[in-house]
Amino acid sequence: MISGYLAMFATLLLWSGFFLSLRSGAHSELTSADIAFTRFLIPCLVLLPFVIKSFKQLVAVPKRYLLGMFIGCGLPYLLVAGTGMQFAPVSDGSALIPGTLPLFVSAIAILLYKQPLSHHRIAGLSLVVIGIFAFLYQSVTQLDSGLLQGHMLFLIGSFMWATFTICARVSNLHPMVTAGFISLLSSLLLVALVAKGTLPSYLVSTPISEWPWKELSGHIVLQGIGAGLIASFTYLKAISVLGAERTAAFGAATPAIATLLAIPVFGEEPTLIGWLALSLVCVGSLIASNIFMKQDASLLYQPPKFK
Repeated sequence: MISGYLAMFATLLLWSGFFLSLRSGAHSELTSADIAFTRFLIPCLVLLPFVIKSFKQLVAVPKRYLLGMFIGCGLPYLLVAGTGMQFAPVSDGSALIPGTLPLFVSAIAILLYKQPLSHHRIAGLSLVVIGIFAFLYQSVTQLDSGLLQGHMLFLIGSFMWATFTICARVSNLHPMVTAGFISLLSSLLLVALVAKGTLPSYLVSTPISEWPWKELSGHIVLQGIGAGLIASFTYLKAISVLGAERTAAFGAATPAIATLLAIPVFGEEPTLIGWLALSLVCVGSLIASNIFMKQDASLLYQPPKFK
């Protein structure tokens, strides 16, 4: 059990580090495209053998699921989340992206797979919705259009991640194959977009000769090695030891950890409404994870297998 808790604790730190890295990039001369290079290039090179070995399995997966995984977890998702971090603090991003994930996953499961919701899960998702409105109320009352734009981008990012979650579940691919496939496509697309000069000015990659390598090394560790490689192994380890219910519940702590780390790192201390919204999203996500029920959280929905 101790190994499972240690693995989950490492996962939470790495997930939190992912949001801190995005926010740090927003405060530096690095662009979202620069961060994307550090996020996808290393996993692409390391996991490429898994992709090549499982090429036939990848081809057998319907293209809509592969596209959903790429959009929801690949370059499009990172650019959306990275852009949102330019307008809003870490506490908001870490709460609205992973915290609202159960809401969007449930919505997709209900609309596409006619999955019923228990009263227990409805209560948790209701708290998440209230938390979302609290975040939006804060940005509206402050008359900060940038903050509101950041919040909307985070919600879009959460919906994209929910799409990835369901498509990855239905595809039934090995996690390392999925991660390698997404990193490969993202790296190829990013190189093509940079070479053609089609990225917007605020996303375009900085010339390699001008990269601040000392700062970039931190992003390589947090994004490429941490979130891209190590977190995949530690998360799977936690699931195998603790089970899906406890692992999902611990995942709800990501916003709180990221927020606490952002206070000394960036001096971003949430307002009273911000703390309230953060608490609502975390508690709602915890309840919606079904940890208080005997039903396994991994059985959130049962989509049909593709032929």
